[in-house]
Amino acid sequence: MAFDRNSATHASQTRGGMLGHVVRRLIHIGMAVVPMLYYDFGHVAAKFFHLSPYQLVIAFVILVLSVEIFRLKKGLTFFGQREHEGATISSFAWGAISIGLVLLFSPGMQYAIPLIWSCAFVDPLLGELRRFNLSKYFIFLLGVSAVIAVWLIAALWLGTPWWFALLIAPITVIAEWTKVKWVDDNAMMQLIPLIVVIIVNSI
Repeated sequence: MAFDRNSATHASQTRGGMLGHVVRRLIHIGMAVVPMLYYDFGHVAAKFFHLSPYQLVIAFVILVLSVEIFRLKKGLTFFGQREHEGATISSFAWGAISIGLVLLFSPGMQYAIPLIWSCAFVDPLLGELRRFNLSKYFIFLLGVSAVIAVWLIAALWLGTPWWFALLIAPITVIAEWTKVKWVDDNAMMQLIPLIVVIIVNSI
């Protein structure tokens, strides 16, 4: 398995170089704690601000949007961001806003947690795997397997229907692979599976 130097350019495009790249990955993985904090302590935080938990999430989304608009107007890139994010909505903003939407519209924590965890863990995994000369089909299978693992953990821990693992896993990885102008894969990996979950639960 050889290292593909041509595809290992993320560090050079990231503010802070390799350290910035590592911090970016760690922040991405850190997304996984957000739903845990929300479901365990969201009501406490919301009460402190005299809001409902849903209102707190809406306020969070508005705050992220406001900061992102200000950042884009100034053309700023922060440590860990990539050069092109000075002129486009950042991956962090897409991820944070999508987390908010998942928390708002998911049928429950048994779906919200694996939806967010699939993005938090599997997106950086796929990104790092692409740095090596691996078959794209092998990478796809590894990604699907990782998402299945996340949803099966949710099934054992939260009572999520186990068959969602088989339904959502390929959809999540395909969503990550699908390139849509102006929409980051952090949003695609969460919102497309979210729509599927909502539709299935409404049937």
